[in-house]
Amino acid sequence: MYKKFRKNSLLFFFLIISTMFFGCGRRSEDFRGQGQQEIVPVIVEKVKKQDINEFVKIVGTLEGITDITLSSETNGKIVKLNKRLGDWVEKGESIGRIDNEEYQNNVEQAKASLLAAEAAFETAEMNLESSKKLFEEESISKNDYLQAKVNFKSAKARLEGAKASVKVAEKALENSHFTSPVSGYITEMHIEVGEMITTGQPVCALVDSRRLIIKTGVGESDIAQIKEGDCVQLAVQSLNRECKGTITGLGIKPSAQTANYPIEIELDNPQAKLYPGMVVKGYILNKTYEDVIYTSLNNIKERYDESLVYLVDEDNKANEVLVEMGKKINQGVIIKSGVESGDLLVVEGIESLNEGTSVEIKNEF
Repeated sequence: MYKKFRKNSLLFFFLIISTMFFGCGRRSEDFRGQGQQEIVPVIVEKVKKQDINEFVKIVGTLEGITDITLSSETNGKIVKLNKRLGDWVEKGESIGRIDNEEYQNNVEQAKASLLAAEAAFETAEMNLESSKKLFEEESISKNDYLQAKVNFKSAKARLEGAKASVKVAEKALENSHFTSPVSGYITEMHIEVGEMITTGQPVCALVDSRRLIIKTGVGESDIAQIKEGDCVQLAVQSLNRECKGTITGLGIKPSAQTANYPIEIELDNPQAKLYPGMVVKGYILNKTYEDVIYTSLNNIKERYDESLVYLVDEDNKANEVLVEMGKKINQGVIIKSGVESGDLLVVEGIESLNEGTSVEIKNEF
C-alpha cells in the first residue's frame, strides 16, 4: 500500500511540473508576440501647394461646318456622273446630269422667240414714234395714234414674256446638271447612271470637313461660367489625339430634349485627320484655384461625420489628422486645413493604418 501511494505521488508531482513547464512556454511566446508590433508598408507623397484648374466637361460629335444633302430639281434619266463617293467637289461644279437634249432645244426655241419679240418691239416702237408725229401734224386720226400705242404695249409685253421664257428654259437646262451649291466631300452617293430621278429625290450628301463643329450642351450651373471665344481642349479618344477649339455660339435657353443649354464649338481641320461622326471630349477652363493643397479623395478616410488623413512623422509613425475639405474637383479635393506643405501624406496603405501604427515608406519623394 505504501508503494502504491508513493507511485501515485510521484506521478502527480511530474504532472504538476509538466503543466508549469508548458504554461511558462506559452506565456513566454505570448509575451514575445505582444512585444513585436507589425510594420505596415506605405507609399507617401510630400504635400506641396499648387494651382488647380477646374473645367467644364462636354461630350459631343464632330460635324462638318457644311453638311447638306443635294436633291434633284428636275425629272429625267441620269446619263452621266462626274464624281464618285469620297471625291472633293468645288462650289458650282457639276456632279452629273440627266438627259437634257430636250431642255437644250427649249432654250434655243426660247431664244428664237426672244429675237422675234425684240424685232416686233422695235417695229412697234418706231410705229409709235411715227404715229405720234403724224398725229401732232393732224395727218392721222386719234384712233390710229391710240392703236399704235396699244400695239407698242403689246409688243413690249411679248418681249418681256419672251425674256422670261428664256430664263425658265435656261434654268431647266441648268437643273439638268447636279451642280454643287457648296464645296465639300461626297459622303453619300444616292444615284447611278441609267436611273430615273424625280424632283426632290436625293442626289448625294456633301460635307466640308476642313472646318468642324461640335453641337453639344452644358448644365445651368456651367453656362454662366463660359463665353464666346473661350478656348476648349478637345480629346479624340479613337485617334488618341488632342486639339483645340473655340466656342462660337451659346444658347440662352435650354434644349427641351436634354434641359442643357446648347453651345457650339468650332475647330480647324486643314489636314483632314479628323472625321465627322467622331466622338470627342472637351474641357473648358472654368476657374483656377491658386496655391492650394490638393489630393485624391482616395487619400481621405471618413469616420462618422469627420474626415481624416494619415501623416507619417519623423519616427515613422502614422498619425491621424482631422482635415477640413474644400472644393471637390474631378477625383480630388482641396484641403483647407489640417495639412501643411512638407507633410508626408499616406497615399497607399491607408486601409491598414491606425493611430500610432509603425510604417515603412516604400517610395522616394
